[in-house]
Amino acid sequence: MENKKYSLVEYTDKNKKLEDIQFSLASVWKLLFARLFDLIIGSIPMILIDLLWKSQPGDVVILLARYLISLIWMFLYFVVLSWTLKGQSLSKKIFKLQLISLEKKPISFKDIFLRELVFIFIPFIIGMISTSIFALILPTNISNDNKFRIFISAIIYQFGLIIIFFWWLAIAISIKFQKLHQANIDIKLKLIVVDKKQQQKIEKHDFNKMLKRDEKHISLSDQPGNFDIDFIDEIRNEEQINYDKSINLKKQDIKTLKLENQDQQKLIESEKKDEHK
Repeated sequence: MENKKYSLVEYTDKNKKLEDIQFSLASVWKLLFARLFDLIIGSIPMILIDLLWKSQPGDVVILLARYLISLIWMFLYFVVLSWTLKGQSLSKKIFKLQLISLEKKPISFKDIFLRELVFIFIPFIIGMISTSIFALILPTNISNDNKFRIFISAIIYQFGLIIIFFWWLAIAISIKFQKLHQANIDIKLKLIVVDKKQQQKIEKHDFNKMLKRDEKHISLSDQPGNFDIDFIDEIRNEEQINYDKSINLKKQDIKTLKLENQDQQKLIESEKKDEHK
């Protein structure tokens, strides 16, 4: 299967195969922007705390409280909400994405938790540890006497950021180059994020309905040449039906009108012949 946005999801593993016309393989860019949008929502508590609650250097208690509140919020958003919405977060709903199981079973709470543990919580905990150590080592008074402590605290903080960066880079690379745009944890759990497609409405044809010539009929489009008896009778009697529907106070029989028209046509033709003579 080609790595295209609208390719149908197809997975083969020991004679197990998933083919579902309601879903298509989500593009990498769609997955990226959906995840970035989720991260922005997940960062809201930390942003608000930083704006409303100013912490001082070395104030580890406030720092840990901030991380604890953010951790609870992210657990509720990334795990509980996604489980409640059956594999969708707010961003997935906006981008019309959904997390599904390749084994065609409902997404479990454990699946979502393990997935977000790799995507969110492990990097978050690494950042929390490195930042807390940074806050503990960093002196409250910045001076030349404390250069070594400042240097060590900065190294620890930056080391934590580097680990987080390469952690997410490894996830992004695995998603980009995997056949079904899966992270390694998705492959292990047999999960995939797909692009939801709108179901096409199947038009039901009423074969017993008498149709007019200006209406769509299955005989003229879907099954050319396959006419039913009623439709043939309708075509044959169309002139009579249209005449019967016309409004005329002095309406004559249509057969009489046809004979009169034929007589008039013969008279016109004979007059033309006489003129040529």
